[in-house]
Amino acid sequence: MPFPTGRLPSDVPTVPHRTTILGYDRAEFGPGWADGPDGCDTRAAVMAAAFHADCAQPWPQWGNPRVVDPYTGDFLVPHEVEIDHILPVSAAWDLGAHRWDSAQRMRFYNDPRNLVAVSSTANQAKGDKMPSEWMPAARRSRCAYGRQMAHVAKQYALPLPRSDVRAIKRSCSGVAGLMSRRVL
Repeated sequence: MPFPTGRLPSDVPTVPHRTTILGYDRAEFGPGWADGPDGCDTRAAVMAAAFHADCAQPWPQWGNPRVVDPYTGDFLVPHEVEIDHILPVSAAWDLGAHRWDSAQRMRFYNDPRNLVAVSSTANQAKGDKMPSEWMPAARRSRCAYGRQMAHVAKQYALPLPRSDVRAIKRSCSGVAGLMSRRVL
């Protein structure tokens, strides 16, 4: 049994498993990326933050920053970036967001704590999978990914399936947990 690192997610509500709730449609979470106070939409703000750039400036003008994809460990290229919902939107629907009002769903969809800039390849590979089905290829990011998902789930009072909590705990235990990145 691996030893704990003390950075394991705690007191996240759980359910036995994820049950598909009929009626999911991405449009239930609003019209898309919300406009922010800085004049940029959520997607542009998350992407600019990852590249340490000004979101009001078009990405071709950002130069050539060396930014690493937290899921793969490879360098990100701005034109190949997608914004991933760490706790997938369809999973949130299944775990309780179907009971929220439209304003709460839109807040969730645009919450920067649940968003990360990754390569389109990594985002497509992850899809709407949860930690028991998918983990970042970059081993040092797995614990941070799992902890962030648990944090978001707790913030929105969404229970996580027990198999996913086990996968998160496994990713944060032993040497892997000690060597993990602190944040995504």
